[in-house]
Amino acid sequence: MSTSASKPSLRVVKDTTPATKPDFVHTVETIDTLVSDWVTAKVMSEPATSGVKNMSAVSIFFAAGQGHARHNHPDAEQFIFVIAGQGEMMIEDADGTPVTWPIKPGDLVSIPQGAYHSTFNTGWEPIRILAVYSPAGPEAAMHDETAFRRFAPGEIAKV
Repeated sequence: MSTSASKPSLRVVKDTTPATKPDFVHTVETIDTLVSDWVTAKVMSEPATSGVKNMSAVSIFFAAGQGHARHNHPDAEQFIFVIAGQGEMMIEDADGTPVTWPIKPGDLVSIPQGAYHSTFNTGWEPIRILAVYSPAGPEAAMHDETAFRRFAPGEIAKV
């Protein structure tokens, strides 16, 4: 029985990057920034811009000590994936009892349709999350909400 390990072979990969960005790639450099007193966000994908009809995705930053108030999305389920920072997630159970749990990078929170919830940054640095809605729709409120200021792609959001 041989105990020697074989060396991994190197594989040459040809660069197949297209000359222009394909429609299915959404980059932060091409998307408006929405800023309010409590959050900075980019709607990365929604039916109007991506062609995906049943989902939307929003990149969200909450500053230290900030978060969003208890609310719900009557017509959508939601995933919240924590990219950076730490916080606290509250979701009301079926009986309406608030259940609070600490969240950190790598955590995924599943929020049932219509469930009341809130997210709060408990750390010293911004918490960065990716919120995914299905079906799409809740992200549209961010465009219409007067609390948000819109900054064009590449423009520095001065608050």
